[in-house]
Amino acid sequence: MASGPFLLSFLLICSALSFHFSNANLVLPVVKDNRKSQYYTTFLVGTRPSTRVYLVIDLANHWSWFACDLYGYNTNSHEVPCNSPKCDRYATWNFCSGNACGAVAYTPWWRNDLYGGVLYEDTMSLYNQTQQNSLAHLSKVYLPNLPFTCADKGPLKSLSPHTKGMVTLARVPVALHSQISSTFKVARKFALCLPSSTSSGYNGAIYFGGSPDYLSKSLITTPLVINPKSTPPIFDEDVTSIEYFIKVRSIKIDGTPIRFSSSLLSFKEGVGGTKISTTDPYTVLHSEIYKTLVNVFVTKATAMKMTRVASVAPFGACFSSKSVVDNAETGPTVPIIDIIMDGKSPLLHNKNARWRIYGANSMVKVSNSVMCLGFVDGGLEPATSIVIGGKQMEDYLVEVDLETSKLGVTSSLLRMGTSCSKFKGI
Repeated sequence: MASGPFLLSFLLICSALSFHFSNANLVLPVVKDNRKSQYYTTFLVGTRPSTRVYLVIDLANHWSWFACDLYGYNTNSHEVPCNSPKCDRYATWNFCSGNACGAVAYTPWWRNDLYGGVLYEDTMSLYNQTQQNSLAHLSKVYLPNLPFTCADKGPLKSLSPHTKGMVTLARVPVALHSQISSTFKVARKFALCLPSSTSSGYNGAIYFGGSPDYLSKSLITTPLVINPKSTPPIFDEDVTSIEYFIKVRSIKIDGTPIRFSSSLLSFKEGVGGTKISTTDPYTVLHSEIYKTLVNVFVTKATAMKMTRVASVAPFGACFSSKSVVDNAETGPTVPIIDIIMDGKSPLLHNKNARWRIYGANSMVKVSNSVMCLGFVDGGLEPATSIVIGGKQMEDYLVEVDLETSKLGVTSSLLRMGTSCSKFKGI
């Protein structure tokens, strides 16, 4: 199983030491399934005995869930009672399954398949940095109240074969970061460092309570915005979205703004805007934005002597690898894509905040001879106009700060001589 090397290296360095959370980060490992382009983590659930689970990371799910029977998890005496204060607080809407609080398991790829079940709580393990800015010094700590539900095999058909469920980091009370914040009294923040590869046994991390000090000073921030309407499959017209949206002002390619209707960047009855997603492998764009981006990118690429070849689905612009110069630092030398966001950044001399995407994050190798622009056409009626996907988030530190309602992103870590696949000690 692909998860073996990272588990061994991660767990060998852990010990039950004393800890203080005021000056430390709580962390979990992140692994990429290259075949499925999914990112997952692992931890222990329960005590005497404990069960190790492997769960895909989701920024948009209402509940964490896993296939309890397949993991051999014993659910005795862990139910959240129906009509209890916890049930009222945890449930998106209050319904019962017998005498227990109800919950629903689903994946973002099979949204019509909802599996109703019981909401449970149990202990889970995670890791604490006992030395700042080092993942080589970790101790195991325990969260006593992880809320989750159980599912059967149905939702698993779209998940990485290394996993049997999902863990939510959405804007909901049952989310892992919410529980960690309230239990350990750390800031309501989490930071993702998604690895571009874990084939070497190294992996990325989720930081709870804030970014590492040495990277937090490099964050370019933009306000988080609230989509006034919730999104499928579980939605209510009077409930706001649980996902993480930002305000994008424009997109530039090598400094040239691409032209499209600016109304696509705002919400209209909950439709439109820009969000981040760990379950979309590539950035998905409204057709109007996508076609313009491809046209401008191809024009710029042609001027750089890049040779266009036949498209390879799902991508619309592909090139001969022989015609692309490789940059040892930031990947293929191709036109640079800037997502211009709301807010001014002192790191950019008070210019608009931007998410700069170099070749390592814009291009996808589809064969030894072909690479493609890693953006996907989302059609003319997508729920969200711009969905920034996992490929474009890899090897950046992306922080969701619910204390200040901001999203922060560093420059590519590749430019700093490191990546999210090379953390020491994991």
